[in-house]
Amino acid sequence: MRAGRPVATILLALGLVGAVSGCEAVQQAQDTANSVGQAADKAQLCLDALSLAGFTPNASDPQKAVEETQAKAKQLEELAAKAGDATLKDAINGVSDTMGQLSAADLDPAKLADWTSKKLEMVNKLSQACG
Repeated sequence: MRAGRPVATILLALGLVGAVSGCEAVQQAQDTANSVGQAADKAQLCLDALSLAGFTPNASDPQKAVEETQAKAKQLEELAAKAGDATLKDAINGVSDTMGQLSAADLDPAKLADWTSKKLEMVNKLSQACG
């Protein structure tokens, strides 16, 4: 009977080692799945942000153009809040801020080129952050 106890102890120890190894494998699989999920989330966030950033206001109706542009800026703010990556968040906020600052006066042809240039600079930073 005494010989059975050490064998049982060894088998129990081997079982625990196997269980711990199995837990590590599950954790690694979970970490990999999380990484893939985060990459997919970032890709979707980038697609949505770039789509909103591509909006061009119609200068023929200044009030409507300002309202629509500010609505897109608000949507960009909401996307930025979801970004886990600080660089991406800053880039989305940069586009959002630029779009949110549009005024009817900026829609004057002489000023529109300046505003558009600033916006394109921010969109370029967003594209780089999306990598």
